[in-house]
Amino acid sequence: MEEERFEVSPLKPSLALLYIPIYVFFLYRSDDSLFHPSLGMVLIIVISPIFIWKYLRLGGLALRRKPAVLLTDESVYIADSGYTIKWTDVSDVYLASDAPSDGVGTSALKMEYYIIIRVREPEKYLDTIKNPFLRIYRKLTKNLGPSPFEINLSWVRGDEDELFHIVLRYYQNNRGF
Repeated sequence: MEEERFEVSPLKPSLALLYIPIYVFFLYRSDDSLFHPSLGMVLIIVISPIFIWKYLRLGGLALRRKPAVLLTDESVYIADSGYTIKWTDVSDVYLASDAPSDGVGTSALKMEYYIIIRVREPEKYLDTIKNPFLRIYRKLTKNLGPSPFEINLSWVRGDEDELFHIVLRYYQNNRGF
């Protein structure tokens, strides 16, 4: 059985290290603000972990040497979202970016690429999400984007085009008509 591992890029998870000192500063200020917190401080304390959770989780995967994406002959595992998708359920695989269609106002540093995986029966995979809030959110937003099943290539170490061609090769060789 052939297997291909894409490792987590250390760049994005290390950005969470920039947020932690700011969070600690607002949490442990020397004045009485902990006993009489302002609304802004409460919002920072409550919302900050939500925004950096994905960074911290993928940073933990990188430290434990777990792959960001694992390709086998039977399926693709995406650690970012926790999905294991069988190749026989995939209807299409393509590369997309978050650049606007007119191309104005973007730079190569800000642009992120995604491998979009279209699934024939998305409900089957959305029902496997254990977190009920995340499951409801993904079901409500599944039609807003191209697909809820995507690989964010800014989280993966390597060249975007090369990674896309490897995923496409696995899809074409193992999709089973």
